[in-house]
Amino acid sequence: MENTGAHIGLVTAVKNGTAQIHFLRGSACAHCGACLTVGESEMEVTIPNTLGAKEGDRVEVDLSPKRVVQASLLAYAVPLLLLIGGVILGSRFADWAGLVLGVVACGIGYLILRFVEKKSKKKNSFQPRMTRILDDWE
Repeated sequence: MENTGAHIGLVTAVKNGTAQIHFLRGSACAHCGACLTVGESEMEVTIPNTLGAKEGDRVEVDLSPKRVVQASLLAYAVPLLLLIGGVILGSRFADWAGLVLGVVACGIGYLILRFVEKKSKKKNSFQPRMTRILDDWE
């Protein structure tokens, strides 16, 4: 399989327009946090059932590697850069100002992330999605 971010899983439950999908964790998955870890080598994700999958169906689930990188950069780089920027800017006045401004800037970074998270949740930007239901012979 190419590096498309596609995984094949088993639908274990269908409820209220969502499907719970259980699959083995691939080496590319590591611990990105997009899915709930069920065991050492298994994951589970609940996503919109856009294809009308039924319990017992095998489905292909996709999360673009590009989206994983974007989410990681947002989660780690934004607060870190704001922290460093705040420390540098505040240190021009006094050491304690660097500390305070760095912490405040980092906090603002997390507020920005909360805002981005709410917006992206509505669009399902960073959520895995079901791409197809597989036939029994696939």
